[in-house]
Amino acid sequence: MITVYVGDVGEYLSTLCHSVDPYAKLITDKNFANLVPGTYYTSIADVKTLLNFSTVLRQADKIVYAPPHQWSDQHKKTSKMQQWSEDYLDVFKFNCQVENFKPKQVKINKDAALNLVDQRRSQNTQLWIAGCSFSHGIGVTEQTRYGQLLANQLNIPVSFLTCPESSIVWAADQILRSDIRSGDIVVWGVTSWSRTSFFIDNVLSHVTANSLAEHSTHHTLINADTLDSDHLFYQSLISIFQVITFCQQIDAKLVIASLLDDCVSEHLKDQANFLMLYKLWGRDPGQLFADLGSNGFHPGPITHQFYAGQIYKKLQDLLACS
Repeated sequence: MITVYVGDVGEYLSTLCHSVDPYAKLITDKNFANLVPGTYYTSIADVKTLLNFSTVLRQADKIVYAPPHQWSDQHKKTSKMQQWSEDYLDVFKFNCQVENFKPKQVKINKDAALNLVDQRRSQNTQLWIAGCSFSHGIGVTEQTRYGQLLANQLNIPVSFLTCPESSIVWAADQILRSDIRSGDIVVWGVTSWSRTSFFIDNVLSHVTANSLAEHSTHHTLINADTLDSDHLFYQSLISIFQVITFCQQIDAKLVIASLLDDCVSEHLKDQANFLMLYKLWGRDPGQLFADLGSNGFHPGPITHQFYAGQIYKKLQDLLACS
């Protein structure tokens, strides 16, 4: 086993290492290349170059960080040798045992960034519903939203990968990272493409044209032009086709139901699993659906019953063809 103590030039490092192993050896630019098992100590200054320093660390089974009270090249509060040594240790901690080193603080909380809003409900075949507030059931009860009605018709459990104001890209990510298996049924209530999300201070925010003013402090990240950009349309489109490919590869049955947008839908009309359910009634805001939900804006229970019925018919057609 090769153990390397990393620090600064000076007697302190030699004294420390020899207290642990009387046979510890200094690594310099003369003997850094071919280390044999044992205990060593060195610094960037001892081996002369960063390339030599990395060669030493690549050979180590264990690295012990032993910084001085004050670095020999310290100017005010800055030391290049400290910065470079810690940069290397931050990388080599993935390859070998590193002791007495506190890695750089990661600003983003992984659990917050990678949060899945629901989980698998059964080891057997189940239903997954993805989408925005329409699929989440804003304006109706949990038991009268179309996803639950459909699950009741199919007599299988259901998980909801849904969030109000969420985007196509967000929903696609939820689908692609969830525990969806062969034989499962995925129903994606596709929303408007002109939506996006941003992640600041470990909080994910969804942005639509209606909520843009609420996020005015972040207009440097997102603005009206962003929501209307070809790039966002492109991201939405490729996200949909990533999900289509994913479901095909794992043999999950997918239904894509357009609930709020008819632009991306133009590129989906040739998909056998596509269903247009938007603007089937009036065009005015209060007449877009068969009825309105409790908030006077989202579709009501009669509309959700209609959605569930149409999606059920589409599933039967797909199953008959498979």
